[in-house]
Amino acid sequence: IASKLRLITEATMIPHVGRITTSFGVFEYQSGDSKEDFVKRADMALYKAKENGRNRVEVAYQNKRTENVSLVSH
Repeated sequence: IASKLRLITEATMIPHVGRITTSFGVFEYQSGDSKEDFVKRADMALYKAKENGRNRVEVAYQNKRTENVSLVSH
């Protein structure tokens, strides 16, 4: 969904503004996640998207066994 929204936004001409871009940080909810857990992972992914050049989608995956978070570009 985030990739489709990014592409639609990028292709839309806004009067008096022009074209704009968007970046998204997304994650997959895992059983037992607290609000803080998923907000933290979404934030990490969003900042990674901005850091990697904006106008992109980054996905945060967390290994529940190790608590490591991986960020993947889409």
